[in-house]
Amino acid sequence: MRSLLRFCISAVFAAALSAGAQPLGSYLWTNVVAFPTLGSIANPVCIASPPGETNRLFICEHGGIIDVITNLAAPNRTIFMNLTSRTVFSGEAGLLGLAFHPGFATNGYFYVSYNGTNSSLSDIVSRFNISAANSNQGDPASELQMYVQPDRANNHNGGDIHFGPDGYLYISVGDEGNEYNTLHDAQHIDQNLFSGMLRIDVDKLPGNLAPNPDSGATITGNYSIPADNPFVGATTFDGITVNPAQVRTEFWAVGLRNPWRFSFDPVTGILYCGDVGQDQVEEVDIIKAGGNYGWATYEGTNSPPSGVNTNGQPVAQNVTFPLIKYNHGSATNQGNCIIGGVIYRGTRFPELSGAYVYADYADGNFWATFYDGTNATPPVVLFKGSSPTAFGVDPRNGDILYTMDGTSTIRRIISQKPNIGSISLNDTNIVLNGAGGPPGSNYFLLTSTNFVNWINSFTGQLDGLGNFMLTNPVGTNDTQKFYRISR
Repeated sequence: MRSLLRFCISAVFAAALSAGAQPLGSYLWTNVVAFPTLGSIANPVCIASPPGETNRLFICEHGGIIDVITNLAAPNRTIFMNLTSRTVFSGEAGLLGLAFHPGFATNGYFYVSYNGTNSSLSDIVSRFNISAANSNQGDPASELQMYVQPDRANNHNGGDIHFGPDGYLYISVGDEGNEYNTLHDAQHIDQNLFSGMLRIDVDKLPGNLAPNPDSGATITGNYSIPADNPFVGATTFDGITVNPAQVRTEFWAVGLRNPWRFSFDPVTGILYCGDVGQDQVEEVDIIKAGGNYGWATYEGTNSPPSGVNTNGQPVAQNVTFPLIKYNHGSATNQGNCIIGGVIYRGTRFPELSGAYVYADYADGNFWATFYDGTNATPPVVLFKGSSPTAFGVDPRNGDILYTMDGTSTIRRIISQKPNIGSISLNDTNIVLNGAGGPPGSNYFLLTSTNFVNWINSFTGQLDGLGNFMLTNPVGTNDTQKFYRISR
């Protein structure tokens, strides 16, 4: 019977098993509701999971509620923490970001970015503790503010937060708002915490530095500045003299307009950021220490940006141009409002492994590109969706999830072509395991050399993650089997 293992796999799914060399355009992609039993969520804007956990997912509602989804195979959603009384929910302002401390499993710390009020609209980053009585609830009374910064406009808030592989907290900040840099916050490192990427040490490790005081904001002693932050000790910027005692040493990079969603590749540590443009260009940037991404001297590679009055404003120097940019419009390679994405490092779709997946809010295009550290492949359109707002991953298997604007559901990106992932012999049966198709889709498994014998329909047998297992009896005289999946 061991001779039964001498089967041949048809090229139809053999290609899927070695799909790193396959163009994404040769696959069909779609999206489905990730957790059909949960119903809709109001204005979700971020997806997060504690490090090392595989069975909980947290969703930020823009209005100020953080939801927790437990037992993802049979999911249940409850309120993790309600910050609506502290959150200003107006326009783009609201609850913006959530990040769990790398030591969350032992210290119970998590960090929240939101717009609240001090004497006026403010950008706030705070630490909270998990409830001592319930691990599925945060404690609102435990708030410890990192900083509170007055904000004169309710748009261009950035506010995404993630811990990097170095253990430091990264925070995206926009140019304060309005349009055309009219508040004059771009290309300044000695004014405030706007228009760039911040990097702070929430653990106040030995050797790190106290932040410089800021007369315009509440800068607390609850964090320190990593000693290797790139603008520590700076005396010039953009060719202009600056006082190092006034430099906002929190900056890791500068020159971003409205960085709406960033992420780290969990394998390489590369930081990808989607930066929303003004009138002409949307961009994806690779954020590096000390990088200047050009705004408001540049929009993408255009200089000066349309409508921007650059008179009297600093001129960006040594600019790092986008990894990917696209013009405004409605074609498949265009859009009007980029949503930064995530790198796929999941287990089910090898053809997507290592791809950066991102989207456009206005036109609904979802793209994927591969970046080798030097160059990016031309983006491929995966599908067209509706009003995406943020990306995340399913902690069980790395599937890409995303949120949509309004009252909506969490969506899952999947392939429309199921793949046979493994074949094994079990007594007189060949057992096939696979994944990838939308639940409920009409597929058939074909066998023999001419593929005309439809031996098994597995319509509806794909579970909520698109997994399936089929058992095919074989005869004692069978020495080879060929298999193919067909719609």
